Amino acid sequence: METFNKITSIKAAVRDVGFEGHSLLSINDLTDAQLYGLFEVGRLLEPWNRSRVELVAGNVMSTLFFQPSTRTRMSFETAMHRLGGSVISEANPLVTSSAAKEESLSDMLRVVSRYANVTVMRHFDADEARAAAASSDCPIINAGWGHWEHPTQALLDLYTLYRTFGRVEGLKVCVASADLVEARTGHSMAQGLARLGAKVTLASQRSRRTPDDVMEKLAACGGQVTEEFDLSQDTFNELIAGMDMVYLPGCSAPKGPEAEAFKKIMDDYYVRYETLAAVQQNEDRTIYVTHTLPRRAGEMDLRIDASRHQLYFEAIAYSVSIRMALVLSILGV
Repeated sequence: METFNKITSIKAAVRDVGFEGHSLLSINDLTDAQLYGLFEVGRLLEPWNRSRVELVAGNVMSTLFFQPSTRTRMSFETAMHRLGGSVISEANPLVTSSAAKEESLSDMLRVVSRYANVTVMRHFDADEARAAAASSDCPIINAGWGHWEHPTQALLDLYTLYRTFGRVEGLKVCVASADLVEARTGHSMAQGLARLGAKVTLASQRSRRTPDDVMEKLAACGGQVTEEFDLSQDTFNELIAGMDMVYLPGCSAPKGPEAEAFKKIMDDYYVRYETLAAVQQNEDRTIYVTHTLPRRAGEMDLRIDASRHQLYFEAIAYSVSIRMALVLSILGV
């Protein structure tokens, strides 16, 4: 009887989200009410994170990953299996699919959408992916397109923040990277945070600041957003001492002769364990740190891993339930 009541509650919560049949290309495809609605569905689905609940039996998810992925692809596939569905996957389509024969992305999506009920796609070219998405006969989920957005990473990080604090509104969050031009997760997260009322600080090199189009969207939603440029490791740690959470979207150091110089700049955004511990001791306040992963050695003090400040591994479990919530809300019950 208890399980029946829980499933009844899940179905009602999914209907309240009102996202059935829709694609998720940007975090802005979801209203604030839908974001909170997905949080509620995710919370209700958490008991099945490590088991199975038959809610989408007979449905098929296709995963098309034109760039490497561990967490995003596996968490989506896990989510679909936990919901009772099936998965067909292309983890290297440039080699093993007809993309290797110069099939267009539009044609591929036309074909795959005849097999699948929902497609999760990562692609290196945001413009091509956005144009091709219109060719699909089934909903598309953006699993990271170019340097544009990664909305489901933001969704899971917002959900983790919500489950940690019980709210997003009023929280002080620093989104920090040496390069916020190519930090697609940072773009999506900043927009989600600002829309839900967090106080957002974007910390980066001035030469690699958040793109104008993202800043325009942040301003349009009335978000409380400030920028900090060209910090040293000392001034960066002074900044994060006043935050509730430090969000590290990660960035890829360039290859070749510029790589080592860029990594030295990344060191300016190194999160010191001593900074977090001092605030905990002096103010009895926990600053949380999360990272979208994978991380490079030297991005943070690894003592954080085993401390109360760590949220990046906690977010892995939350990613399953919130992606279950998203898939279920798209497929419907």
